[in-house]
Amino acid sequence: MKRILYLFFLCCLIPCTIYAQSSQITGTVTDSSDGSPLIGVTVANQNHVGTLTDIDGKYSIDTKQGDVLTFSFLGMQTQTVKVGSQRVIDIVLKEDNQLLNEVVVVGYGTMRKSDLTGSLSSLKSDQLTQLSAVDVTQSIQGRASGVSVINNSGEPGAGTKIRIRGTGSVNNSDPLYVVDGFPVSDISHIAPHDVESMEILKDASAVAIYGSRGANGVILVKTKGGSFNKKTQVNVNIFAGLTEVDKKIDMLNAAEYATLKLEAYKNAGINPSLSSQSILDYAIANNTRGTNWQDEIMRTGSTQNYNVNVSGGSERNKYDFGGTYSTEKGIVKNTYMDKFMFHLNNEYKLFNNVTVGINASYTTYEKSGNDGDFYSGSITQALKADPVSAAWDTYTNEFGEIYFSYGRNPAQSAYENKYRKTQEDRFIANAYLQINDIGLKGLSFRAQFGKQFAYAKSRNYYPVYYITADQQRNKSSLTENRSDNTYWNTNEYFSYVNVFGKHSVNATLGVEAQKSNSNNLYVKVYDVPENEDLRYPNMSSNKENLEVSGGAGHSALLSGFFRLNYSYDSKYLFTGTFRADGTSRFKKKWGYFPSFSLGWNIMEEEFAKDFKQNTSFSQLKLRGGWGHVGNQASAGDFDYLALMTNGYTAVFGGSQVDGAIQQKLANEELSWETSEQYNIGLDYGLLNGALSGNIDYFIRNTNDMILDTPIPIYAGMWRPKTNAGSVRNSGFEFSLNYEKSIGQDFTFNAGGNISFIKNEVTSLGGGEPLYGQYSKTEVGKEIGYFYGLQSMGIFKTEEQLNSYVNEKGSPIQPNASLGDVQFKDQNGDGIIDDNDRVYLGSAMPDFTYGLTLSAAYKGLDLNLFFQGSQGNKIANYMYSVLYSTSMREWSNSKDMMNRWTPENSDSNLPRVHDGDPNQNDRFSNRYVEDGSYFRLKTLQLGYTLPSVISKKAFLSKARIYVSADNLFTITNYSGYNPEISDLWGNPLNAGVDMATYPTPRVFTIGCNLSF
Repeated sequence: MKRILYLFFLCCLIPCTIYAQSSQITGTVTDSSDGSPLIGVTVANQNHVGTLTDIDGKYSIDTKQGDVLTFSFLGMQTQTVKVGSQRVIDIVLKEDNQLLNEVVVVGYGTMRKSDLTGSLSSLKSDQLTQLSAVDVTQSIQGRASGVSVINNSGEPGAGTKIRIRGTGSVNNSDPLYVVDGFPVSDISHIAPHDVESMEILKDASAVAIYGSRGANGVILVKTKGGSFNKKTQVNVNIFAGLTEVDKKIDMLNAAEYATLKLEAYKNAGINPSLSSQSILDYAIANNTRGTNWQDEIMRTGSTQNYNVNVSGGSERNKYDFGGTYSTEKGIVKNTYMDKFMFHLNNEYKLFNNVTVGINASYTTYEKSGNDGDFYSGSITQALKADPVSAAWDTYTNEFGEIYFSYGRNPAQSAYENKYRKTQEDRFIANAYLQINDIGLKGLSFRAQFGKQFAYAKSRNYYPVYYITADQQRNKSSLTENRSDNTYWNTNEYFSYVNVFGKHSVNATLGVEAQKSNSNNLYVKVYDVPENEDLRYPNMSSNKENLEVSGGAGHSALLSGFFRLNYSYDSKYLFTGTFRADGTSRFKKKWGYFPSFSLGWNIMEEEFAKDFKQNTSFSQLKLRGGWGHVGNQASAGDFDYLALMTNGYTAVFGGSQVDGAIQQKLANEELSWETSEQYNIGLDYGLLNGALSGNIDYFIRNTNDMILDTPIPIYAGMWRPKTNAGSVRNSGFEFSLNYEKSIGQDFTFNAGGNISFIKNEVTSLGGGEPLYGQYSKTEVGKEIGYFYGLQSMGIFKTEEQLNSYVNEKGSPIQPNASLGDVQFKDQNGDGIIDDNDRVYLGSAMPDFTYGLTLSAAYKGLDLNLFFQGSQGNKIANYMYSVLYSTSMREWSNSKDMMNRWTPENSDSNLPRVHDGDPNQNDRFSNRYVEDGSYFRLKTLQLGYTLPSVISKKAFLSKARIYVSADNLFTITNYSGYNPEISDLWGNPLNAGVDMATYPTPRVFTIGCNLSF
């Protein structure tokens, strides 16, 4: 609408008198972002003769050779061209954010970026579509300061973990997502090409408008909505490619394994069976390579993505709709994902000041595979299985027997991935009404109502198999989980925007309500047919063959909110917000969440004019803020209530009757976790805006963290929830961006960000520490730091072994021998046990960073994106597999060929021993590795065809490209991938690698076409 008004204004001003000229120039002016024609571009020359482009973006103008044509349009960078002998001049205009005084989306409205006083990061569509990803959250990684994005695994459809300014709770630290004003739990249902912009709100002054849901930050997504007075345009985006594992673990071959296995028997004084002896001897004598189990379960995967989008608009209507189909075949056999996403955005002007619209989307996907499961996943089995065994028994025509290591045949495990399927369907519809200038200029009203329906089903089938008496499953089984969720949200608010002289006001006042209902059902049935068409959870009426459980939940939220933005003379800025939330999750329903922030545009001051002229600074804004927000996601729907459980029986009058018991105490004082946050920042621009960035320092104090309260064991109940803990996050964020154009043909852009975040638990309410799989959480340290024994190396000499004694002269490690691991007796009690465990590092990095480099010359463009992490540790549980000394359960890394032996006594790897009497495999710093890494995330080379060629194919724009994702990674980590999420989704288990599905390299070729 702004562009239309601007064009009307120009039409009134531009003299259109036509002078006789010697020749006529024609051409077309298009938008660089999508190749669409620009209507109403001013085309003028030095003699002030002008014209406007028509509805197709075309123009004609009389000129003389040597004239200079100027092409200008609101929000676009002006271009000048000197006329030579050419008769056709086509122009591509680029967006100029400085001219637009960029508008960004904030909670329940928009603001000029120059008036912002909070901390946020903005991402545009072109940044989110460079990566060959089907999940838009993957495209955020490394692109915003203070925002950590970690892939849960490389398995298709695995999703990501996002943390804004660190982990703020031992419970839930996920941000709130809001799509076109509708709050959702995640944004996996949105295709990257459907996103117009994304704003990441980071500090309390920016998120307090969301009250009890804003403690972990807010991600606002605006999807593409079309444009008024724009011809219908069809955009097609396609890519397809191959995926491969980045690296494989170098394992022992059969002959090497046999050598170590016999040595382990010998060191343990065990005589192997004749069959075992003969198998191992044969492998050694023939230098057998054996089975490479990683090759047996892995393959070259593939990825395909097809996106079609239609957009445009008339004077009163604008629209954008389209669909995306994505399919991935994982690098582990029989893992895949198929996903279809459809969206429709439509807006219609009923009157000049009344608009109605709808945003609707539907997503359905199916995936197979359960390789994230450490205990049954085929990746784990591939690292455990001995290489002497065969994948397939040619005599029985069945999967082969695993002779020496515990576990299943990995090839069989990979085969059964196809029996593990997850399906989900999600539909969202969000309608709104917007009324502007309601009796008062600048006063508007917006009402919005949206509803989501989600249904999910996961099904795992476990067939019968028999290899040996120890390797069999004598009953087939089928498990099925079903869940459905219905959720609605409505918000209504008034906005007032006006300017009074030097005073500018932007105020919002509104209410919001939402409700969620969910149900889930779990069924397990045994003796199920192998025929997939005959597998149904309700096929058995025999209670012995049937397990059933389920549950339901519901929650509701009612809120009121207010925000005031005030600016004086564009110099002094103020933002204040207040929100009241009432929730069904607590006995004390209401919470109150205020915030305020201040800003100072220093370069608008009189005294700064000389500074501006004498330096390169074009912008300098100081801002600071405080806020109080909540985190109700850390509480369950009924955590404050007592929990009764049925399924128990009692005897009354000699008869057994069904009954129930109280399983958890009530706590009516339970409330939301709260977060008090402080932020101070500086936004700067130099070289007329070519160089820009910001610096932020923040403190985020989480209080009233929900913990389980210790109660006596004899109480016989679960621990009740209480608000007892607190956590402090603090840190610095830096971002920088530089953009330079050289002539009309070459542009260069470089951008980067780096974040330093420190995490500390400041209180556990006087309670005991919290423990994870290999972690501990206590006051004064990070959440979930690694906790274990400290290795002092290997006992290499008799003197060293005999001198390691307690005060009584008894051995501290009585079962140790030469070549075993020496553990440090931390408390000096003369024994090695759990009381000797100490701090071994944290999964939280010292800093994370991202770097973007891009250049374009004429039609060629090159984009590189790097990201990384420094200082984080990884608890590599697979180390206990790869370097196990017992040789009972596992195979081993090829590094174990350098183990300790009497002939190799300087080795730092322990001896092998069937039985491991010294417990060398206990969790210790031997398993904790440096997880720092530097990765080339994306390398993309593209070429945009000249318009002369594309028009012959009836295209307004055509670009082809080749791309590589995760091309290389520099790291000291020995595992598949240094990017490790929270094990089982628990922040107490952050950075624990239990054979995580590797993140693959991706090579794609694609095209972007506009019609």
